[in-house]
Amino acid sequence: MMGEASKTSGELGEKLAEKLLEIIGWLGSLHNVNIPCNNEAHIGSSGNQRKSHGEDRVYIYNNPFHDDFTEVVHVSVKNNLKKYPAAQTLRTKFRSHYSDLQETIDCAVRNPEINELVSAFRGRSNVSHSGLLIWVHNDEYNVNSDIKKELSSVRLDQDDRYPVYLIDNERAGFILSVIDHVSRSSGDASFYYPQIGTSIKVAEERCGSYLPLELIASDVVLFVVEEFGRKVLYLYANQPFESEAYKKLIHYALKFSAGLVNDIKIGMPDFNVAKHDNEAKKARFSFQERKERIEPFSFKRSILNLLE
Repeated sequence: MMGEASKTSGELGEKLAEKLLEIIGWLGSLHNVNIPCNNEAHIGSSGNQRKSHGEDRVYIYNNPFHDDFTEVVHVSVKNNLKKYPAAQTLRTKFRSHYSDLQETIDCAVRNPEINELVSAFRGRSNVSHSGLLIWVHNDEYNVNSDIKKELSSVRLDQDDRYPVYLIDNERAGFILSVIDHVSRSSGDASFYYPQIGTSIKVAEERCGSYLPLELIASDVVLFVVEEFGRKVLYLYANQPFESEAYKKLIHYALKFSAGLVNDIKIGMPDFNVAKHDNEAKKARFSFQERKERIEPFSFKRSILNLLE
């Protein structure tokens, strides 16, 4: 029964991860890649050197925030049929998942199949390897669980070479909600990549069809939507409405848009016109010199909708 439950959990996790990655534009990723272990320091449960590492998925893209960098993302998928474990067990399991992903990337960097894949992609002059841990659960009563706060106290090895990003139920729900909302807008939408990082080329494409790691980890996701012949900037923020926070979001939106649009829409999960309209208007007064039309709105959804 335990083996059957583990198989079911793994299959559901793969299904959730596959759909989520498709939604964020990560199409064409390789899955279930076997990486022979080439480091004797990687010890398995038997106490001997591991024979191989299993890559759940590998995805490659050109980084829109850093000139001349191509990202190779190594994806590890973990799924719980029930809710996340209690805090101590949660932190212990996270360290294990994190270490496994570090070891997988360490061997994948020197793997001929992965290097052939990078060469075939014809990327940029610099190649960066990162990890993405998708760790979700299927308990509908705790569907938006946020484990990032519990994991903030986890001490990781300072010698680890590869950055690892996390998608938990809360992060997946946020991403799903914003993409679901923008897909129901009245025009064609593209992810918007603001000019942050080290990207300085004027010709660097600022819109695209995929969500980069930096925005997966961010509490702000942006889109440019063509609506009735004009471009509209949608900014989605993963935070509740509050006057000062909303004022900061207006500042970010105006800075990020850099004169690209005349219409800006700012989304928060709990914005309520009846409760917050006057506060939103007062916050807008701080930017009277700017002529852009700015409109707040609300959004919501959860990851279990992917199983429907």
